[in-house]
Amino acid sequence: MSRILFSKIPKGDRLLAIGNFFKKDEPTPRWRLGSLFDQGGELRQRWFDLEMSCILGVGREFVGEDNAPYLSHGFRKRLELPPVEEWQDRPLGECPRLARRLARNPEVAGQRCFVFEADGLTVWLPKFELARKLFFHAAFLVRAAFDPNGLDMAFSVYKEGDVTHIRTPSKVGAPSQLLKIKGYRDHFSWLLLDPDVRRSFESIWRSLNEEQTSAGSRYARWQFNFIPPSCLAGVTMEVQGPLDWDSRDLLVWEIKALQGLKFPSGDAIFFHHPSLRQPVRGEGGGWIRPAPGGGDIEVDAEEDPDEAKERQLLELPIEGIAFDGYPATRIAYKGQRANGHGKKVDDDTAPGGDTKTLGVADDATGGTIAPGEFQQLEKQEDQGQYPNRFVLLREIIREIAQEPGIELLELEVKPLPQVPRCSYHMMVDGTPRCYLLAGFKHPVAGVRCLVDIDLSDGKKNLSTQVIAFKNGTMEKQTIDLLLKALLKGSLRWPAEKLSKLLFDCNSIRHPCMNIEGRGDMDVRALAWRARIYSSLFGRKMCNLGPTVDARGANRYDMCR
Repeated sequence: MSRILFSKIPKGDRLLAIGNFFKKDEPTPRWRLGSLFDQGGELRQRWFDLEMSCILGVGREFVGEDNAPYLSHGFRKRLELPPVEEWQDRPLGECPRLARRLARNPEVAGQRCFVFEADGLTVWLPKFELARKLFFHAAFLVRAAFDPNGLDMAFSVYKEGDVTHIRTPSKVGAPSQLLKIKGYRDHFSWLLLDPDVRRSFESIWRSLNEEQTSAGSRYARWQFNFIPPSCLAGVTMEVQGPLDWDSRDLLVWEIKALQGLKFPSGDAIFFHHPSLRQPVRGEGGGWIRPAPGGGDIEVDAEEDPDEAKERQLLELPIEGIAFDGYPATRIAYKGQRANGHGKKVDDDTAPGGDTKTLGVADDATGGTIAPGEFQQLEKQEDQGQYPNRFVLLREIIREIAQEPGIELLELEVKPLPQVPRCSYHMMVDGTPRCYLLAGFKHPVAGVRCLVDIDLSDGKKNLSTQVIAFKNGTMEKQTIDLLLKALLKGSLRWPAEKLSKLLFDCNSIRHPCMNIEGRGDMDVRALAWRARIYSSLFGRKMCNLGPTVDARGANRYDMCR
């Protein structure tokens, strides 16, 4: 696997604080962001171009390991956000949990915080961290926040009956690779279609324009500020940071998850991009991912990337963003009417080898390195072709991922591979038979995977499998072997191969069909969720409510 490294952050450094934005008094200045790092016990001040805002969560230790460019630290707590009208605006220096050596630094102490009461605690939430979690999930979005009418430059929105169309240009808009990821389509839709959220995003530029000062210096400076969207009231926020048990003050270093964000539209939403065309067999069309065993990737935010080269997505740890529904956001491929579900887009692989340098700054003519873009909302590929597969199971998986300490590593729905002289990869109606793969990381249980097969055509009965790999990580090659063995065994889990390839595995039965006298399906779904959670992590799930032990016929259409 390739490691993702950052050119100005030595391995092992830990981010302690965020400072001011500043820029030089020159014809084409760039805004930059000050920060303080702990390097072996010593404070180190560093400055970054604003695109690096995407990864600057306070408390993060930049370990530079495979699948883990950084690790988060601090006490973990889930809170329900009170109405925004109850939030106060106070400087970070007044927080009792701010370390003394940081409180003595006026640039750090002057940073602005939202302060509110939640769950018996006084929560100090830096404004920069809230904006980072709400908006800064791609380098081009950060640039848009610092430009007047930045969203209008990147997107155009129009309605056609009960369908909403969102277009983005090829050069200054969203990269087409991001549009293939449902998490980004959902986020862009939320940002563009909710007027309150859009006003909040645009308040970053207004605050920058109105509040920056130079005070006779050749540098303009600005303490980050913006207006939070009022729709945050009632949203569940999971945070990490230091907690003073005596004063009940909690300083938020990093927001780990925001759950229950209200999605503004029930319409079908289609995204258009000039390069999104239906793939032709033999052509590459997706994002470029590092090949297994490839060289390291170094992110350079200061060097200009070449606009002529294809952009590579940098897969970072998932940022937990969840809405209160499952938005119908899809791709409208070029030359295709915007009423279908789109098609799966194949991905290319970047060759392995030595360290490769990627730039996340705006593309420029004459740039010297390949362009890159951050990807930190979802790792799954487009599921627009299969919007009605595993609906309830996906909802249960997202609910489990909201539990304290649990990280959803991956959630994807794909067609089963084709195996010679075997037809079980197709449903009875001739459509592809899909599988669902979900990966979780638990602080005690470690990495666990859940695999389910779509048998809604009644072809067979088959339980869901929860598996743990011998080396403690997700092994896609092993999953592929198991799926092929499953098809060769006429849709039966290969018990012998499971025992040889895996550290542990166990089966979970589905809810029974909704027959009169069997009880309410919602109650049996709760029992199914409890079985999944217990099988994954070896203990009961919190706040499940009443459950029953549902038995009977195994009808898979009830769990889709």
